[in-house]
Amino acid sequence: MSDLLAGEWLKLRTSRLLLVMGAAAVALSTASVAGTVLAAGSRELADPGTVRDALSLTGTGALVVLLLGIVISAGEHRHGTAADTYLTTPRRGRVLAAKVAMGAAVGLAVGVAMALTGAVVVAHLYDAEGVGLPVDGGEVASTLLGATVYTTLFAVLGVALGALVRRQVLAVSLALTWVAVVEHAVIGLVPDVGRFFPTIAGQALVRTPADAMLAPHTGGAVLALYAALLTAGALHVTRTRDV
Repeated sequence: MSDLLAGEWLKLRTSRLLLVMGAAAVALSTASVAGTVLAAGSRELADPGTVRDALSLTGTGALVVLLLGIVISAGEHRHGTAADTYLTTPRRGRVLAAKVAMGAAVGLAVGVAMALTGAVVVAHLYDAEGVGLPVDGGEVASTLLGATVYTTLFAVLGVALGALVRRQVLAVSLALTWVAVVEHAVIGLVPDVGRFFPTIAGQALVRTPADAMLAPHTGGAVLALYAALLTAGALHVTRTRDV
């Protein structure tokens, strides 16, 4: 297994994909957090809700990590290297497990980077305005931990989706359509159903201030269940479908 993980890491670090998409995720998250604080007036800065709104956006880059996860698994089929990989390691389940583990590790690393950068940006902007943070450290830590878990699980979802669909462009299109269209439509029309969808559950993890959200721990459990079910489906397909 260690050899498979080393191989997956080699594939990632010898291309610009990880650096570019990881940086894009952190940049998107940071811009969202900073924009919320900069748009607030002096009175709003003293409101704890402003800090909560800003910190809840530290998970914004999770969508980019989802796409990175898709590329990790579906990229081999796009470039025609999947057959060579499976000939080298006929036990396909181990190959998928290595990809899922690598995706989770990347998601965790990017999630930590987004959380820390978001926290530093908020603290710096508040300090520049001469305003103390109107929330306690425990609340900040919980939100940032939620953003890290959100990003990690989204990376796993991406790897599993890429393994299920195999066609990289199609998998990316499906993911974007689901997140940008389907989930937003359902949460608007049927909130009691939409709050159990993956992205909305992930937003609950980072305490997004919106109606009909699940409790953070429930959102995390729902998102983890999606990741487990999709990974199980990907494992079945990987073992039974021809390359």
